[in-house]
Amino acid sequence: MEKNLQTCLVTRHSQFPTVCIYCDKQILPNDLHYVEKGIETHIHSLIARKYCEECYKKYGEQLLLRDIKK
Repeated sequence: MEKNLQTCLVTRHSQFPTVCIYCDKQILPNDLHYVEKGIETHIHSLIARKYCEECYKKYGEQLLLRDIKK
């Protein structure tokens, strides 16, 4: 199995409270957030990483997907 899965982030409105994987901030229902999506391979919603809008604006998609926590 290939470990280098290519992903991108897509915009979603949360239906349930969740937590940003980068800063641990709570994402409230109906808030805009970004969810990891596989480019060629499906990523199940339970393991897709979720990021708040503030982290996305501050760090950008490329830094967040590198999985380096600041």
